[in-house]
Amino acid sequence: MKKFLSTLGMALIGGVFGGALMLALLSQEWSITNILISVVCFLAFYIIHIILHEGGHLIFGKLTGYSLVSFRVFSWMVVATKDGLKWKKLHMPGTLGQCLMAPPKYVKGKYPFKLYLCGGVIINFLSSLVVGGIAWIIYGNAFPIPVTLFVLLGLFIGVTNIIPYGFNDGMTLKMAWSNEKKQWQLFSQFYINAQTSNGVSYQELPEELFALPDGNDGKDYFSQWGLCMQQVRAMDRLDFEEAKRINDILWARKDELIPLFRVEVAKERLFLLTVLDGDKEEVQSIYENKEVKRFLTIKQMSNKRIAAAYEMYVNGDHDKAAALCEEGAQLEKHNPNMTDIVLEKRLMKTLLAG
Repeated sequence: MKKFLSTLGMALIGGVFGGALMLALLSQEWSITNILISVVCFLAFYIIHIILHEGGHLIFGKLTGYSLVSFRVFSWMVVATKDGLKWKKLHMPGTLGQCLMAPPKYVKGKYPFKLYLCGGVIINFLSSLVVGGIAWIIYGNAFPIPVTLFVLLGLFIGVTNIIPYGFNDGMTLKMAWSNEKKQWQLFSQFYINAQTSNGVSYQELPEELFALPDGNDGKDYFSQWGLCMQQVRAMDRLDFEEAKRINDILWARKDELIPLFRVEVAKERLFLLTVLDGDKEEVQSIYENKEVKRFLTIKQMSNKRIAAAYEMYVNGDHDKAAALCEEGAQLEKHNPNMTDIVLEKRLMKTLLAG
């Protein structure tokens, strides 16, 4: 019921903004030129507000002690490395942009996360307010269509990100707001990503970063991520039995996982079943899943490794598996995480040697 009401609420918000936009458009005198300008402005301002949103996370993160790890809009990414900023290209389904930062030192009860999480929404609202205010002074009530589009898109992106729903800033903020354990998990996510992006292996990181808090049922996406990291850590030491045990826990709850995690768990299950000589029918079933197949077409090192595992285990085609692994190795330049690059190469080498 709660999920239904949340979905209904978001649909109503979309309807309100859509209705406001239609009223604004219908109030104009239309021509082909105006239509083209509106379409171009809509697309351009949507992209601008995504950049502003992620820029807001960056600004307020910096103000509260964070440092940049990566900044992505659509597939284009800037990664902070020891040698300066580097361009990468990474497609992440389900997210239009993302600003990931390294957190300041964790102090119990004083972890600064609220402004960082709210930063994107603040900048969306602020930019809409400034542009709308200037337009009000100049034009009065009769806003030009480009101004109307900019203001409405900023408000829409801001509102849909701050209201807790699915896997957004508002939901993350709500979960961590007054829960010390969730704040620690949030810190752990940021810290693990920052450290591994700089080449620190999963085995070198403190085990406490990967452990679920006492009494945690493992059902929310903070804990789902934690279990996924435990699985990765087991794979990092090539302990596939342990990785499979953790994957079994996640797989038993697959209907509760957010879509991105569900696909990633399914893909790694496919790989683990192949290296452990598991149920071939289950491997084929996972591989034929439309969602999994769509994700496997994305050019990422892990996807090439998993596709190679399928070719070797199901089709017995070692040459094709080797070719896929070679394609995966060539994608190293697009991977923003140094530790994952090393891990993927080890896993591919282990697969081909099996």
